[in-house]
Amino acid sequence: MTLKTLDEDLRNKTSMAHSNLRRMKATMPHSTGWNEGRCFYEPTDFYVGNVIYVRNTPYLLLEADEYTYDYLEQHCEKFPHSNIKKITGEFTEWVPDKCEELKNGFEKYDPEKTGYINFDQFMEVLYEEMPNEIKLQYPEHAVRTVGRWYAEEKYTGLCFHEMRRKVQTELFRKKFYDFEDLKLALQIHDKEKSGYLDPDRVYYVMRTTKSLEINRDVLKSFLYK
Repeated sequence: MTLKTLDEDLRNKTSMAHSNLRRMKATMPHSTGWNEGRCFYEPTDFYVGNVIYVRNTPYLLLEADEYTYDYLEQHCEKFPHSNIKKITGEFTEWVPDKCEELKNGFEKYDPEKTGYINFDQFMEVLYEEMPNEIKLQYPEHAVRTVGRWYAEEKYTGLCFHEMRRKVQTELFRKKFYDFEDLKLALQIHDKEKSGYLDPDRVYYVMRTTKSLEINRDVLKSFLYK
């Protein structure tokens, strides 16, 4: 997931502050001495719009990639904010009374009457009409789940994000964890230290990395998009 710190002074702090961003268990802020080590964040705490605390530094979860969204929706029984049936079922308790207001709000952003609005407009109208007492129950992730479910997209072939998701799926399936070694190999081939490599060179590095057994067609589609 993409996140940003809510601590404006973080970039001015010592390197110890930046050590927050590494793989580790994070304890919830309300943990005390007697339950230290027993109150960790769970996978269900990681959803778009939530704020987590790592060593007293707040981080807002901004976005997730397609692979993450798909995974959460496929296991929606564990992740309620990705459960479209649960969300829409609960929406029936208040949406019928707000149909006219919602319709007017959507039409305001569609003056040409195309029948389409973007997600930000959809979310703004939904939150504007949602009863205040239940807004906290539906963070941005839940609204994104609804938007993704009802979004209409024409298939135009595999896009970059889809290919990235396929590569990520392959890496997870192969249980590949040697990202530091892969990074080092790519840096070695970047002799000018420019931060860029041509697709042919990247393909060579990834194909010659022994622990990286990824499908050739998927890799080529990802690199030569």
